[in-house]
Amino acid sequence: MVKINNIYQDKKTKKWFFRAYFGTDSNGKKLQKTKRGFSSQREAKLAYDKFMLTHGYNQSITNQLSTSNQITFEEFYRVRFVKWYEKQVKRQTFENAQFIFEQKMSYFYSLRVRDISSSDIEDWMFELSQTSTRNSRKQKVQDTLSKSYINRIRGHLKIIMDRAVHEGLIETNPVDKVSYLPLENKRVDFWEIQEFKKVMNVFSDNSIQVKHRKLVFELLFYTGLRIGELEALSWDNVNFEKNQITVEKTLIYVSKDNWYFSTPKTKNAYRTIGIGKVLSKKLYEWSQLQRMIGKFEYVIQLDGTFTPPYSFANWLKEAAIKAEIKPIKLHSLRHSHVALLIEQNIQPLAIQERMGHSNIQITLGTYGHLYAKSDNEVVEAIDDFQSDDVILEEIDEFELV
Repeated sequence: MVKINNIYQDKKTKKWFFRAYFGTDSNGKKLQKTKRGFSSQREAKLAYDKFMLTHGYNQSITNQLSTSNQITFEEFYRVRFVKWYEKQVKRQTFENAQFIFEQKMSYFYSLRVRDISSSDIEDWMFELSQTSTRNSRKQKVQDTLSKSYINRIRGHLKIIMDRAVHEGLIETNPVDKVSYLPLENKRVDFWEIQEFKKVMNVFSDNSIQVKHRKLVFELLFYTGLRIGELEALSWDNVNFEKNQITVEKTLIYVSKDNWYFSTPKTKNAYRTIGIGKVLSKKLYEWSQLQRMIGKFEYVIQLDGTFTPPYSFANWLKEAAIKAEIKPIKLHSLRHSHVALLIEQNIQPLAIQERMGHSNIQITLGTYGHLYAKSDNEVVEAIDDFQSDDVILEEIDEFELV
């Protein structure tokens, strides 16, 4: 588990607590505040951040600052930026960004905002490029942070420094002078339809648990929904007469007792899509089976709670290994759906609407390379168009002879 500054676990109770420091008094004694009883590290961290924003820390920092041009990056981030940023974005976005802000930008904490230069940022990005991933540390594999992730972190730094410009602490944003790292042409993983069917054949048991897992994977593969969108799907969102489902929210799963619904990723993610008669029939049969267990509001609930997304990911991986098919991530079932549509010559705009992408560039940028697979058909069509010309030339030559 990643260690977070000021957050600790009580070895006896296993509960988490935070300890905030305010410097020392006139006698050299540490000034601090401790609050205990949190069930998770994350919960303690959120409480700590809230405390730092609403209690004496703000006053302490304010008293220490002689002028705004002396403010350090950490002071600006904690005192001004976080409070503003939390009001600008959705809760999920804010919580996801917190990790990057806290873990990836400590490099700048001691620097005054006005002193941060483009060369500092370039050095920082190079340091990030040499940083091992969390998984590689666990598995002892030397994988470093990807360029796309480092670019994402750079983007978060730009947001902070843009805010500093807006508040008049600096005149220009030094991040603007630092280029993004060049990305490799990364291709998405996906399964062909026959590969997916082989994996699904592993789920041959008639138990309700197995039926549940298989249905989830089929829904993801044949609809292209994100797992959060699928888990948030209620029976009110299913129209059996029109064979359609409507996406209007997504589940943010933290733990069994800590989850909430959020709005879809973008405004285009609000959508109604067709699922066809076969999938609609499977859903109806599942609704009847679900009623035998209890009355549930949400489509893929099995016991009245929500199944962790990582559980579905693990079950999919196990099934792929049994089927001797290369495993893919759970989210790659969404990619597989797009690959299936492209295989059927579905136009990019139709795919964009079905997937809920905010613009066509996302669709083409993510899946454009899959269209190359159809290039053979294009070449064959071109040959067909020209074949008549070849025949005519042969006839002309024959007549000349």
